[in-house]
Amino acid sequence: MMQPNKRRNSNPKMFGVIFALIGAVIFYFWGFPPLKYGYESKSWPKTNGTITYAEVDSWMKDGKSQYDARINYSYEVEGEKYNSTKINTSGSYSGSNITKAKELVDEFPPGKTVDVFYDPEVPNSAALKPGISGSDIAMAAFPLVFLIIGLAVLTGILKPQRSTTQTHSHGRTDIREVFRNIKNP
Repeated sequence: MMQPNKRRNSNPKMFGVIFALIGAVIFYFWGFPPLKYGYESKSWPKTNGTITYAEVDSWMKDGKSQYDARINYSYEVEGEKYNSTKINTSGSYSGSNITKAKELVDEFPPGKTVDVFYDPEVPNSAALKPGISGSDIAMAAFPLVFLIIGLAVLTGILKPQRSTTQTHSHGRTDIREVFRNIKNP
């Protein structure tokens, strides 16, 4: 005997839980650590460093010009010499805005003596501009969107629309309603 085609309806609460969990996990493992590290960098010790290279490099991506602010600097911590290219804790600037890349290169010309903020536990991790960067915020915002959507569904702020052929019997379709709709379209 052939089984009728069972149609499962999505459970909005389960959708909310899944979205919230995905958002929370991604935020915890990939969004929060850069924010925390950037925030902690504001209390890092500083040392003198020297800019050794500063140029704007350009390249094409998907037919559009992209620009990198390539800034290298050297610094010393407890007699050990280090080199870095990080402007902030997330790295250097790379994007479609040539003005921003030029401004950074102009701010850090070769030969300039600069303050270098370094991680006291890992001195080869340094930054010229400590603190949370825009890219850190972007990394955290993406998973938070999932979390917010999930919580909105769970709290009932977002509600899926139900089909008019569904009854209140746990989302099952009443076969009589289907036949009525066929006879009287």
